[in-house]
Amino acid sequence: MLNRRSISALLAGAAVTSACTIPTESLPNNIAYPFRAQVQNASRPEVHNKYMNLLEAGGGDRHLFIGPVGVPTFDLTLVDGVINHVPNGVRAVIGGEFSEIDHTTKLFMTGRGDPRAIFQPTYACNPDTDELQIELQFVTWQNQPAGGHICVRHAFDGSHEFRYSPPGNTLIDVNRECIKVTLVVIPTDGLPPQSSTTLSTSTIPATSSAASTTTSTTSSTATSTPNPSSLFTDMTAQGFRFLGCAPEERWTSDGAFRTLSGATESSDAMTNERCTAFCTARGFKYAGTEWRRECWCGNSFAETRRPATTLASLAKCDYRCMGDQAQFCGGDAWLSLYEKCEVGAACQNVVFT
Repeated sequence: MLNRRSISALLAGAAVTSACTIPTESLPNNIAYPFRAQVQNASRPEVHNKYMNLLEAGGGDRHLFIGPVGVPTFDLTLVDGVINHVPNGVRAVIGGEFSEIDHTTKLFMTGRGDPRAIFQPTYACNPDTDELQIELQFVTWQNQPAGGHICVRHAFDGSHEFRYSPPGNTLIDVNRECIKVTLVVIPTDGLPPQSSTTLSTSTIPATSSAASTTTSTTSSTATSTPNPSSLFTDMTAQGFRFLGCAPEERWTSDGAFRTLSGATESSDAMTNERCTAFCTARGFKYAGTEWRRECWCGNSFAETRRPATTLASLAKCDYRCMGDQAQFCGGDAWLSLYEKCEVGAACQNVVFT
């Protein structure tokens, strides 16, 4: 196991040479000393030499960003090849938000048993200074084929979110390329200790894809072949009518990240009633539930996101709500979309044929 003294001696010894010399000994897959995770890709200055931040996302999860989003972390460790943040009881996993466009999947941190992201510390030369450094070489997504790499994709407010790209993947989202990066261990001696133990609980900005909930698979959350005509909750008594199953950004090409971009909430107690109440309290006209535990609000949406009115179109919104298994709360990048009814007007759900 690497400690502060051993790593300092190794890196200092290499720094006095005129060129980087890679030690021959292998490194263990445990790092006990606290470190920051630096992102490197010398060919991409927009992400090069930035650091991994954590952003609280509800349910104890922490989403991973570089850029101005999230809270800097100075106290990461590596346990059996898995990046851990002990103060919050979370570890790096892969799963939940899969993109059909570029076949990448979210890398995030959770305390649940989702499949771990496994790394191996290796020696390498810094591309800027040629000094010796320790990189976290990606090995595998637990229970998946070995290989692939970690990448970062533009999210919002100048930030980039962390993703996993599988072996042999050549797909690229022309609107949001996922840039391959290397993670580098930066020991935090002399830096503020454990500054990330208290994370902001503010709501994730609604234009962020970060608010997508993080689960390891979809097989346990979606019903096999539900009756399409039952895939929504009648909310007319609460003053909302059901519009249908609306697509999110991964299945459209109009450039917007989210169908509704006014406010958002994630909760393990999510129901359609909770979501419409949340949006109503904030003065929004539309409310949509997604991926079992997300709520999105807005006052308008692009015409390209308008739901279809066929029974078959409801099949994408087949994920059971976390707060009520009798209800459906959207799907993987699909919204169960509701509209607030006009005062004094008839409140009727859309008819599906």
